[in-house]
Amino acid sequence: MVPDAASIAERQTTLDNTFDIVLRPLSHPELGEIRIEKDLFAVGRSQPPFASARPEIVVDVSRRHARIFREGRAAYVADLGSKNGTVVNGVEVTQKPHVLKEGDELSFGGALTFRVGFVARAARETARATVVTLTPERGDLGLQQIVVTGFPFLISKAEETFAQYREAFPHQVNYLSRRHAHIYVDGDAVYLEDLGSTNGTFVDEERLDDHAVRLEDGQRVSFGGEHFVYRVGIESATDATVTATRQTAQAAQADGAIAQHDADLAADADRTTFVGSAHSFLDIFCTPPAPAQDDEINPNTPQHAPDRAQGKGLKRHDRHDRYKRRKRGKLETFLSELSEALGGSGRVNVGRLGVWVGVIVVAAGALGAVTYFQGAPQREMQVLLANGRYESAARIADGYLAHHPGDAAWRAMGTEALLKAKVPDWIDAVDAHAFDRAQGLVEDLRASARHNTDAESLIDNIGWVGALQSFVQQRGGLQAPIRIYRDEAPIRALTSRWNDDPGEHQRALDRVAAYVPAFAAVYADTLSQLRKLQSDDSVYVAALDRIRQAIDTALQTDRFDDLGAMLTDYAQRYPRLAGLDAVRTDLDTYQAIVGEAHAGHAQAVRDRLAAAHFTTPQFAGYAAAHAAALETLASSGDHGNAAPR
Repeated sequence: MVPDAASIAERQTTLDNTFDIVLRPLSHPELGEIRIEKDLFAVGRSQPPFASARPEIVVDVSRRHARIFREGRAAYVADLGSKNGTVVNGVEVTQKPHVLKEGDELSFGGALTFRVGFVARAARETARATVVTLTPERGDLGLQQIVVTGFPFLISKAEETFAQYREAFPHQVNYLSRRHAHIYVDGDAVYLEDLGSTNGTFVDEERLDDHAVRLEDGQRVSFGGEHFVYRVGIESATDATVTATRQTAQAAQADGAIAQHDADLAADADRTTFVGSAHSFLDIFCTPPAPAQDDEINPNTPQHAPDRAQGKGLKRHDRHDRYKRRKRGKLETFLSELSEALGGSGRVNVGRLGVWVGVIVVAAGALGAVTYFQGAPQREMQVLLANGRYESAARIADGYLAHHPGDAAWRAMGTEALLKAKVPDWIDAVDAHAFDRAQGLVEDLRASARHNTDAESLIDNIGWVGALQSFVQQRGGLQAPIRIYRDEAPIRALTSRWNDDPGEHQRALDRVAAYVPAFAAVYADTLSQLRKLQSDDSVYVAALDRIRQAIDTALQTDRFDDLGAMLTDYAQRYPRLAGLDAVRTDLDTYQAIVGEAHAGHAQAVRDRLAAAHFTTPQFAGYAAAHAAALETLASSGDHGNAAPR
């Protein structure tokens, strides 16, 4: 039998990494073809092979320009906030990664242009499974050991792995970025890459710059300062299939070295975080880092040094500037800089400093009084949030936003209060499979956030999570049969809702988990269930689509042999398809009616139509629409080869 699209789709689900990405140069042939065999490829003027090119060729390429990566069965390019941009077929890649297709024209910095291609990957040895253990260096902070078996692993203050310390160490958690760093595996090697974090990622006291670095067993890594500091442990297992729990205190059941590793940790499991679910490259590279707020900057963390190209000039300027400030004095320097900031010349008459000081003191006092009274409602909100009175805080925020809808600070406080007030009850309802109650709580959230545009996306995503959880549970789990005419539409609706912008949905759900850490468990379950539904959509739902098309064709042509053979074949190839027996029964019934019509047995046609109970909508609708024509055909004695249409 000739393989159809379904069998191809089935093979694709097991051949995700059987292709390499090829970049063929269009602008500079001397660069040669770039073949990307890795799941993650760095583009930058200091990265190979660009680092070996002539400087004038890569001058417009940033040091940390873009990343090309594989996710599932697709390849993507993500721009990392480069100065001169990344373009695919004339369209700039901005915050959202762009799917790469055969023949795409890909340009970096407006100068380097390549043609994208895909080629079959040569067979190679299966990489061994890897376990990375991060053991806290200080035992007095109460940090948990982190055991990672799912890669890439994202270091983020929004993830429960680190967000769980927010109450005990709020400043230290805030020094982590939302996209701080990630650990990934390439073959048998483990790499750590900083994602442009505010306070940096360090390996053996050295701050990472534009390159990912290979991690070695025993190295010291720290994130955002000297609080989240760990010793690296790296182990490999011969079995590439590793089973691990996700972010729970239950030891994983696996073979070889992983089983021994977990056994060693069993006695200390309450102080271990297991991470078995991989993060998504789509999420990791979806958005460039946002500018850090003051409370997100660790003053004790070394910052990046300026580029060498600018270093000498900056140093001369800084020395001269510091000399001038020492000569002028602190107060004069302050007043001069204030004048410049307000559009003045920067020159201050020292003889009039007393007058200036008096004016400034009076103005500052008046401004302070105004600020104090204007800030009273905001202080009240902060007190309510600090005391856990989230319902009251949510009501106050909604009332304030009804008159000041553009106030971003109040929107953020209102969102936090609302989620902390309602989401814990929603989680309890979902855990109890009380999905009607969960949906009611989502509607309460919407009603309470009617003036808060910041919360709308988060609430929509919470509702989507509840709908997916409800669908999976009501079907009987992820391995339940997929029923024709019943499950296709909800599966497609749920997966399409996510696929329209996965990065945006993940950011929204990350925020919910940051406000309500207990949400992380439901979130992780949902992502696991989503991947299964996406696979079902590409294989099983696609197979059901083809069956429906085949039924329509058979009814229109009065040829049913191909349909019968297809039902027999699909019943064997797709064991989780449900409802094919009913389709087969309806097919036999309809064929019998058509046979009586062709034989000229009008009464038999009427009797069979009256007794028929079609469960397949297509057969039921076609029989009802053409009942009179079938009877006429039988009465006329026309024994042709085609049913009425």
